[in-house]
Amino acid sequence: MKFGLTRGQMVRLAVAAVIIVVAIWQLAPLTVADIRPNGVVNAKLVTIQAPISGQLVRAIPDIGEPIKAGQVVTRITDDTEPQALLAQLDGENQLLRSRETALLEKLNALDALKTELTTRVKDMISGSQLNLRFRLLEAEARRKSWQSVVKERELTLARQRTLFGDGHVARVRVDEAESLLEQAQQEVERAKADAERFREEGEAVGKGIFVGDGQNDVPYSQQRLDEVVLAIADLNVQLAETRGRMGAIDRQFREETMRAGRRESMQVRSPIDGLVWRRMASELSTVTKNNDLAKLLDCSAIHIEVPVDEGMSDTLLPGSDVSVRLQGSSEIYRGVVVGIRGTRAVTPELEYAAIPPLLKKDEVLLVVEMPEADFASSPQTFCNVGRRAEVQIPGRFDGWFTSSEES
Repeated sequence: MKFGLTRGQMVRLAVAAVIIVVAIWQLAPLTVADIRPNGVVNAKLVTIQAPISGQLVRAIPDIGEPIKAGQVVTRITDDTEPQALLAQLDGENQLLRSRETALLEKLNALDALKTELTTRVKDMISGSQLNLRFRLLEAEARRKSWQSVVKERELTLARQRTLFGDGHVARVRVDEAESLLEQAQQEVERAKADAERFREEGEAVGKGIFVGDGQNDVPYSQQRLDEVVLAIADLNVQLAETRGRMGAIDRQFREETMRAGRRESMQVRSPIDGLVWRRMASELSTVTKNNDLAKLLDCSAIHIEVPVDEGMSDTLLPGSDVSVRLQGSSEIYRGVVVGIRGTRAVTPELEYAAIPPLLKKDEVLLVVEMPEADFASSPQTFCNVGRRAEVQIPGRFDGWFTSSEES
């Protein structure tokens, strides 16, 4: 019995063999390569901070707007501190003006009281002098009157002595005449003493000193006047100090106003080529030094972060080539492994725009850059940051198929 293949069977077997070879050729890379579909496109963020305190006088560009390195992002005027100082000086000046007004009002009131008390003292002095003048005149008149009495009684005593010598009167008449004469002489001396006392009191009153019985050295009005004079002197010293301080503050206010007018605004420039990712301050807002103003997306170093098994850390060395395809796109980019971060790695000095994929147990984060992908030319898509990406890691035999295809 012979077993042979007909021509038709041979053709069918050949076609089947070709189909099998083609299928193996197309599916082999998938079986030998490791495809990771949960990668994330990410990029670094650069934070721009306020170099000085002040007010933003220029709006930060809109979110998504491209920014060139050295381009002015915003401008800040640093007049916050001078304005606060000017407000403080103005407030102190107003307080001193109020104090000056109060001191002047008190001085005016004391001046009026001083004028009134001065008038009272003058009136009292003039009244006292007039009274003492009248009393002096009375004393002089009494002295003259008693002097006349003394002359009369001297004559009477002389007659009585003559009559006593002739034996016409008794000795008692002579003694009586002598007694009356002595009494008249004493009244004359008393009148002279009163006149002298009134004269001395008048001179003292003219000097503002009252030495009469039941009186102090100066009257109450004079005492009050002395107190008012001292108070006026003290208020004048306070007023001079206040006006001196006001003058100093006025000069400082003018100098600070001129200095504030000469202060220049500081321009804040972008340190990188990128685009505005986030704005944290609006136009005309007040900021302090080192406040965050905006975050810029650095599109010059777009990379893919994808979790891989920790066992691949020894085989995927920096510089290894991988293939990258964005979800929803058919274009495949060449990727280069630039680093591997473990689950415990932290980079506090770096800030990224997208949230890295979550790592499971025994996984590490593979960082892949795409040097040939020009994502920076599409700022309207925010350089594709945040998009999911599929990373194909070549297996051990993937180079065979690649070499055959290229040949």
